[in-house]
Amino acid sequence: MPIAQPQYPIRFTPKGLVDSLDATDKFPGACLALTNLVFDQSNPELMVSRPGAASITSFSGITTPGVVSVQITVGTRTYGMISSARNAGKDEPFSYNNDTNTFDTVSGITNANSPTTQPTTGAWTPPTMAVIGTQIIVTHPGFPGGATKFGYFDISTVGSPTWDAGDTATNALPSTPTAVANFANRAYYACGQYLVYSDVLVPRTVTNATQALTIGDTNTISALQGLPVQTSSSGVFQALMVFKAFQVWQVTGDSATSNLLINFLSLTVGTSSPRSIALSPRGLYFASIAGPYFIGQLGNVEAVTNSGQVTDPDIVSPFQNAVTPSRIAGGYSNGIYRVCMETIIRGTQAKNDYWFDERRRRWTGPHSFSYDCASQYSNYFILCSNDASGKLFKSQVIPDAGSAYTDNGVATSAILQSSTFPKTGRMTEKQVIESTIELAAAGQTTSYQIEAQDERETALDTVSVSVGGGGGLWGSFVWGDGTLWSRSTNRPGVYNVPWSLPLVFKKVALKITASSTTALAIGTFFARYQDTGYTNKEPA
Repeated sequence: MPIAQPQYPIRFTPKGLVDSLDATDKFPGACLALTNLVFDQSNPELMVSRPGAASITSFSGITTPGVVSVQITVGTRTYGMISSARNAGKDEPFSYNNDTNTFDTVSGITNANSPTTQPTTGAWTPPTMAVIGTQIIVTHPGFPGGATKFGYFDISTVGSPTWDAGDTATNALPSTPTAVANFANRAYYACGQYLVYSDVLVPRTVTNATQALTIGDTNTISALQGLPVQTSSSGVFQALMVFKAFQVWQVTGDSATSNLLINFLSLTVGTSSPRSIALSPRGLYFASIAGPYFIGQLGNVEAVTNSGQVTDPDIVSPFQNAVTPSRIAGGYSNGIYRVCMETIIRGTQAKNDYWFDERRRRWTGPHSFSYDCASQYSNYFILCSNDASGKLFKSQVIPDAGSAYTDNGVATSAILQSSTFPKTGRMTEKQVIESTIELAAAGQTTSYQIEAQDERETALDTVSVSVGGGGGLWGSFVWGDGTLWSRSTNRPGVYNVPWSLPLVFKKVALKITASSTTALAIGTFFARYQDTGYTNKEPA
């Protein structure tokens, strides 16, 4: 029977991921976990399943393919380096055609011009790649130095790339470069604290010994990334962002036009995570030891937050607790910045993937598929993972009718765990008997396990709600065989939550678990509570 008056409503609609155990001082709908769940782009009150990461190639043309150490997507091709048995202990260059799902033959590969394969754990200097003209320069810590400091693809003939390694002509680089980037059609090489730049469209030639910049103090440059910069007087022009562990510098202009300049953007915030840097239409995202950061097109360096009026990021703990910052990997595609890292959250170490949705300005995660390098192709990501070596994966941002919900062939589960709510000024314990939740199944039977927890994460009750079934999707049955028609869209319905006993709590949290499918959608939870006649109950 309904609980007696007075009654107070509780509403919970999942809105985004936070570090905070309690939602009160964050925002309504704050969650501790939105695992394998993403925002429904059409319905702001719904979370739907994250599309899985499906293998697109197993490198069948390469002998004993291993870990992909670096990759970049240029046009229809994904180029990279993979450990193989071709030259034992060395990485092999590859060129993969994403349109035809075939590999181009890369000529010129020898043991001498192939870099040594690096360990897959511990701190490292990640290899980098950049396109300048018809060449792709590859920096890699496995090159020995001396006369062989970097490698390069010649893609003058896209379907028949060639490979070689060496050093810059006329003036050699001062050391094996740790990063490379294209700026003003020159290759800019990071060599310690120095930034050496090549001739225009000739990335392997440095004609003048003066083609170098000294960046700040003696600390090593950690990463390079181009960024369009907007000014009120000159419109949009190009800049190169130069990162150190705790600094960001900006290079503009060019020596040919006598306006080459260096300015610092920050002397306190930088990155030790070169692969976390991702370019979006609005600016650069990157991982800092202090949390997720962003460089806007006006040169502002600021934390990634929900709005310009908020200074506190929703999540910082994963970044602050990153086990190996130099191995953090990130990417941007179709309004999503994603970043993967091995980290420690509430005492548990795991390799987690987090997504920041630019439209909602909120995070989801931690998602279950881990990766070590990401690039964009079409409207999805191409990923490689040390945990699933010898493969490239396709990872969609937005679900569609063809989406699969397995990671490398393994079915995934969606988990929503809210922060606790509500915190009221009446100070008494609360009791709930009646509650409802919006769920969807798109014609497919979907079972949701719903658990109510108190502020100590002790289960108060656990029930199951089955949604959908009883019909077939249009086109999946023979007309006249008696099958009833079911809709294929995720239009949610409101269902009673059949608690087996009254819920008594000071603050409550929800944990909802279901198998990831195209049918899944989780919306708003409502409950009515009544104050009890006492302030606290003793912990069990």
